[in-house]
Amino acid sequence: MEPQTRIWIDARQGNMPSVREEAVTYIIPHIASPVIRETVYYTLAALVKEIQLPQQSQTHTVKIIYDPERITPSFIDYLLLQKGVEFRRLSP
Repeated sequence: MEPQTRIWIDARQGNMPSVREEAVTYIIPHIASPVIRETVYYTLAALVKEIQLPQQSQTHTVKIIYDPERITPSFIDYLLLQKGVEFRRLSP
């Protein structure tokens, strides 16, 4: 039997690569409706970093912050279209 060698890797001082964040803004006319709000949340929550719902002054604007290496705005569009959510994208 040959001797075995164990190698220990110490990653405590290692730095994680920084994750890029980008934002895209959508106008979703019926976002005040609980059904549309839940549909948007359950469709995108696992794939994006943050979904910012509208304030009182901006009743239909939704800002989505995402990692561009994980998902693209065109795929977000596709998912929303697939679920039947009416929307218009403001920023790329």
